[in-house]
Amino acid sequence: MRRVKKQISATALSKANFHPIKLSRATRLYRGSSAVRWGLVLVLLLLLSGECPLSVAQKTGGDAAPATAPAGEDFAVRGLEIHSSRMWRWKSVENAFGVMEKLGMNTLIFHESDLTDQLVLPRAYFSSDLMWQRWPVRLHLVLDNNRQYIRKVAREAKRRNIRFFLEVKEIWYPDGLIELHPELIRSNGVVCATDPFWWEFVRKKYEELVGDIPDIAGVIVSPASRESRVSMVANPCKCERCRAYDPKLWYESLFRAMYEPLHAKGKILVVRDFSYRRDQQNMVIDSTSRVANDIVIALKNTPHDFYPTFPNNPRIGLTGEHPQWVEFDTWGQFVGSGFFPCSLIEDMQRRLDYCHRNGVSGVWFRTDWENMNEASVFNSPNLLNLFGGGMLSRNRAQPLENVYRAWLEYGLLDPLIPESTQGAPVPVNPVQMERFEKFMQASWKVIEKTLFVRGHLFHENGMFPDSVKHAFDMMTQIHGRDDWEPGASKRVEPTDENIRAVIAEKEQAEAEVAKLPGILQIEESGLPPQTKKDLGTILDLYQWYVKGFKHCATACFLAKKAMNTRDRADIEAALRAADNLAAYRAETARRLENTSYPHYVYEFFDVERLDRLINDIRGLAAEVHMENKPVPAVTNKSNYKIQSKLNANVYRYEMDFE
Repeated sequence: MRRVKKQISATALSKANFHPIKLSRATRLYRGSSAVRWGLVLVLLLLLSGECPLSVAQKTGGDAAPATAPAGEDFAVRGLEIHSSRMWRWKSVENAFGVMEKLGMNTLIFHESDLTDQLVLPRAYFSSDLMWQRWPVRLHLVLDNNRQYIRKVAREAKRRNIRFFLEVKEIWYPDGLIELHPELIRSNGVVCATDPFWWEFVRKKYEELVGDIPDIAGVIVSPASRESRVSMVANPCKCERCRAYDPKLWYESLFRAMYEPLHAKGKILVVRDFSYRRDQQNMVIDSTSRVANDIVIALKNTPHDFYPTFPNNPRIGLTGEHPQWVEFDTWGQFVGSGFFPCSLIEDMQRRLDYCHRNGVSGVWFRTDWENMNEASVFNSPNLLNLFGGGMLSRNRAQPLENVYRAWLEYGLLDPLIPESTQGAPVPVNPVQMERFEKFMQASWKVIEKTLFVRGHLFHENGMFPDSVKHAFDMMTQIHGRDDWEPGASKRVEPTDENIRAVIAEKEQAEAEVAKLPGILQIEESGLPPQTKKDLGTILDLYQWYVKGFKHCATACFLAKKAMNTRDRADIEAALRAADNLAAYRAETARRLENTSYPHYVYEFFDVERLDRLINDIRGLAAEVHMENKPVPAVTNKSNYKIQSKLNANVYRYEMDFE
C-alpha cells in the first residue's frame, strides 16, 4: 500500500470540528487489522483537515447546531415557534406541521416558561410514593399526559425531518420543592437565588428530561427575563451571599448545569437573550463563553423585544465563536396582535439580510403569544408574515411578490373567529394580489403611527394606557430605547414642539386608516359574503381603535406637560383632553353593547382602562397646585365637583366623577 502523507497547517487545526477520541478506545482500534489501522489514520486526518464528510451530529452521537446552510439556502435553521397553550392542541400542531412542510421549515419550537417542569417531576426529589401522598394530580399530568403528548410531537417532528426544541425560562421549580427544601426560603419569606442547591436541581431536571424524551433536539433557555421564578435580574433576596454574588458566575453555573446533561446526549443548548438593558444582555451572552463555545446564542431581531421601529439588535454578529440564531415575531404582539393586520415582511427582508451578512446561521418565527388565548397567525391575515419568514429564510433576496402570492394562494384566515374554531383558509384570486399587498403595507404605516409615539412603544399589549405614568414608563423605561439609541427619549418629552409632532402623528394615522377600505375594496374582492362582512367589521373597529389612541396620546402628553409647568392654561388643556377621552369611552361602551366578538376585541377596547386613565388625569389636575382656589376654578369648568380639605398644612382634594 502506498503511504499518503498529508501536511496539516495550524490554521486547519483551528478551524476543524475536531472531537478527540479517548486514548484507550483508539488503542483498541489500532490493535485490529491493517485495514482498520489505516482507516483510523485516514479518518483522523480528514477530521483534522475539516474535510470529513461526517456531520457534526454524527461525530457527537446526536444533534448539533448546523454551522452553514445547505447549498442554495440562506439559513440552516428555519424554525416555527408556538408560544401559547395552542401547543397542547393537536389541531394547532398539525396545522403548523403542514405550513412548515409547505415552506421548507425544519425546526419546531414549543415555548412555555415552565415546560420542562411540566414534563419531569423530577423523580430525584419527587418519588412516586410522595407524589401519591401529596400531589397525585401533578403526578398523572406530568408522567401520564404531558410526557406522552410531547413524545408524540417529537416523533411526528422526527418523521417529517423536523427538529424539535423546548424553550423555557430558568430557574423554574414546582411549588412542592419549597416544602421539601425550606432552607431555600430566607427569613423575610423570599427565595434565595444563589443557594448552591439550584445547580444540583437544574442538572437533575435536565438529566431526566433527555432520558425521558430522547427525541428532542435541544433546549432554548431565557435566563434574564424577569419571568422565571428565580433569577438574578429580579432577585429579592438580600442575604450576604446574594449581595456579594457575581452575576456572571450565576449565569455560568446555570448554563453549565443545563449544558453538561444536554451535551452528554448530543443535544443543543441555546441561550436566548431576553434582556431589558444592554448591561444585562452583555452579561448573559458573555457568560456562555465560560462554559462552551458550541452553545448557541439566540437574539431577537431588535433589542429587548419585537419592536419594528427599533434598530437592529446590537449583538448580532458579536457573539464570539458561538453559533447565532435570531428570532422574529410574525403574529404581531406589539403591532396589532394579529387582529389589526399588517405586513412585516418588508422589514423582515431587510433584517434577514443584515443577519446573513453578520454570520447568523439560524432564524425562527414566533406565531402567537402566551397571554392571549385563541389568537395566532393561524386566524389572522398576518399569516403573511410567517410565509415571509419561511420563504425569505431560504432565499432572502427573492421578490416579495412571491410571498404575497403564496400567502393568498394558501388563503385568508379570519381574526373574528377564534383559532380553535377557524375553518379552512379562503384562497384569494391572484388578480387581487396588488390590492392586498398595498393594503397590508399601508396598514403597517397606520400601526406604526398608532401604537408607537415617534418610534416609542405607547401601549400595553395592544391595550390603551391606564395612567399617565404608565404611558410614559412604557415609552421610556419598560420598553425604552435609550440603551439602544442614546437620547431617544428626548423625542417624547412633553415640550410644545414634541406635543405638536405627537398629535400630528396620531391625526395622520387617523387619516390613513380611513383610506384602507378604499385600498382593499372588499366588495370587489370576490371573497365569500361572510369573509367580506368580517373584513368590513375589522376595518370599522380599526378606525375606532386608531381614534382611541389619538385621544389617549393627546390627553397623556397634555397632562404630563401640565404636571411639569403647573400652569393654569395647561391644566385646562389637559382637562379638555380628558373630557374628549371620556366622550370616546362612552361611545366605545355603546358600540360594544350586545356584541359577541372574540374576547381579545374587548381587551383592545377595555373601557375600564379608559376609566382609570381619565380619572388619573383629572386627579392629577387637582394636585398640580398647592393653592386651593385655582384648582376648583379650572376643574369646575368641566362640570366635575371638587372639595378641598386642609389637614396639618396639607391640602387634600376630593373629586366627584359621577
